[in-house]
Amino acid sequence: MTDRRRTILIVDDDADARLVMRAALRKVGFDVRMAEGGEDALKQFRAEPCDLVMLDVDMPDLSGHEVCAILRSEAGPLLPIVMVTGMDDVTSVETAYMHGATDFISKPVNWPLLGHRVRYLFRGLQALLDLRAAEARNAAILNAIPDLLFEVDIDGRYIDYRAPDTGLLAAPADDFLGKTVADILPPAAAEVCMAALRSAHERGSSSGAQFELPLKQGSTWFELSVSTKAVPAGEKPRFIVLSRDVTERKVAEAGIARLAYFDSLTGLPNRLSFLERVDREVRRAEKRGEKLAVLFMDLDGFKNINDSMGHAAGDLILQWAAERLRDGLRPSDILSRPTLLGDEGRVDEVDLARLGGDEFTALVLDIEGPEEAAAVASRIGALMRRPFVLEDREVTLTTSIGIALYPHDGGNAATLLKHADTAMYHAKNSGRDNAKLYSASLTKVVLDRMDLDASLRSALEREEFHLVYQPQVDTTSGRICTIEALIRWAHPTRGLVSPLEFIPLAEQNGLIERIGQWVLRTACSDAVRWNLGGSPLKIAVNLSPLQFNNPDLPKLVAGALAESGLAPALLELEVTEGALMENTAATRSALQALRNHGINIALDDFGTGFSSLAYLTRMPIGNIKIDKCFVTDLLDGGESEAIVRAVLAMAGSLGMRVTAEGVETLEQARALKAMACDGLQGYYFSRPVVAERIPALLMRRWAFGDADVLEPAVTMSGATQASAAVRWDGQSHRR
Repeated sequence: MTDRRRTILIVDDDADARLVMRAALRKVGFDVRMAEGGEDALKQFRAEPCDLVMLDVDMPDLSGHEVCAILRSEAGPLLPIVMVTGMDDVTSVETAYMHGATDFISKPVNWPLLGHRVRYLFRGLQALLDLRAAEARNAAILNAIPDLLFEVDIDGRYIDYRAPDTGLLAAPADDFLGKTVADILPPAAAEVCMAALRSAHERGSSSGAQFELPLKQGSTWFELSVSTKAVPAGEKPRFIVLSRDVTERKVAEAGIARLAYFDSLTGLPNRLSFLERVDREVRRAEKRGEKLAVLFMDLDGFKNINDSMGHAAGDLILQWAAERLRDGLRPSDILSRPTLLGDEGRVDEVDLARLGGDEFTALVLDIEGPEEAAAVASRIGALMRRPFVLEDREVTLTTSIGIALYPHDGGNAATLLKHADTAMYHAKNSGRDNAKLYSASLTKVVLDRMDLDASLRSALEREEFHLVYQPQVDTTSGRICTIEALIRWAHPTRGLVSPLEFIPLAEQNGLIERIGQWVLRTACSDAVRWNLGGSPLKIAVNLSPLQFNNPDLPKLVAGALAESGLAPALLELEVTEGALMENTAATRSALQALRNHGINIALDDFGTGFSSLAYLTRMPIGNIKIDKCFVTDLLDGGESEAIVRAVLAMAGSLGMRVTAEGVETLEQARALKAMACDGLQGYYFSRPVVAERIPALLMRRWAFGDADVLEPAVTMSGATQASAAVRWDGQSHRR
């Protein structure tokens, strides 16, 4: 009700009584209308309702009780109706209330108090209206809450409930009201609920307790919010319990946890998950006096696949590799996967972890010694050697594995992983496709490698590099037709550093581009000097596969030729089969641009990679260099001889020149000439020599007839150690 003037309808057949009552009520601020009987009262109320009706009981047409009953049925329970009667016996009062009266006033009326009496009636009515409004608001709020509400006592006994979705109830209401949570819920859930009640009893409220409940629609998670309810003194404490379905949130949290702890590509745990798992297992092993091993695995050659066939193909390989690694582990090999949400006691027998890129790790528990870890690594290696079939092609990868043992190689996850990583790089540097155990000396190797990296970055500026040259002899003329340039590094404190060490390092740290340009310019300049007074002589320069990543490679080569004045036809660029396999479209485009400029292209160390005849026909290759490994066993007459003859026949049909590397004996030279090999290179003719000794070699001529005696090979002064001709991918060959 508002603050407007309230209207009262007085119903009495006595005109004097009506007037006196009107005066009394108007005096205290009420508007008053009057009716002379029951029928008149009903007519006026229906035409214009009022705020309160005062009824005389005895009237000639309709009695006050009859009018009261009609008004109550039409106006509802909130209309104040006051019966004014001269009878104050109990029966009369009960009759008035039975017909719907709100109050009654006995005659004779105390007129000065009448206004106050009516005010108190309106005050009570307002309180009732406020209560109804509050109840309506509360009902609206409750209707907007989808959660279950329970009233329970300190014993966990259900007293009342509200369930917008009865499907979330553990049992029908008739089954649980009056019973305790221990009677209705599973033991684990009941214990969570009782703990929440005890906490609320101590603190006044509690929140955050969660439990899982098996329902018809599936496993459902609930979160409890509990508050105390006021009760009369002496009664048991009661609580209002809000039970919220948080299943979707738990699923979302599990998804977030999966993003934080699992690799999205393979579904395997990531580095963080693996480290946490290893730390837990280390603590367990320490208590039990057990040993364990951490395996760090890297896929050899994965970059070639990723670059040449695309990232989608690379992702497939990683997924398949994860399955291979899982298959290769015994049931007690652990490769880290956290237990399922809410199941802290369960540990899966076999897990895998992917750290990133093509790196995987494994944890092998409860081992007696390194032999068991090595056996696991061996099985993994064997599985990974099986080819993958991708886009109707067989793709072969191998695995380099490093092994670190607890407690010998470290006392925590970070140290074990670091040392296993170090051992893995040692395996890679030892030829790949093998496993190596960590040792303290490997850490020294890593530190030395870091020092070497720092020195390499300034070696060009300090002019520590120099070139040596090894000739290639034409089998028809017996004279040198091509000189191959090979780089050497004279370190100020280490002495001569093997290209096997610094070439891979230069490829990793990005210096190979600058070093390659220096080699090209220097070799071209030396070749110009050698060509001034004699027959045209080619200079051969190796290209790193990484140099093909530079789209300006043809321009850079052309610039070196222009700077030195060397004719393009006198430059031969040697590329490896690996370079052809990596990013073939870009490689083919670069090689074609070089060939269009008049530059010769040679395929180095042919037979050691995976190139096919299709690759050779698509690439502008003019010279194939047979790898030394086939020349070494050539005279044994086995597989090597068959391969050499096949290569020569294939090259002849394609119009390509063939040069054999690693020729070290007269017999090898004669056999290759007899097979119609075009060029020969190796220690039999000359070891790599400095530029100043090349002119003397150019004066020589080698004969290959049975009666001919070949002149002795030129050697480097003071060269008691074998020099290595080095490809950019870091493999060494005695030419």
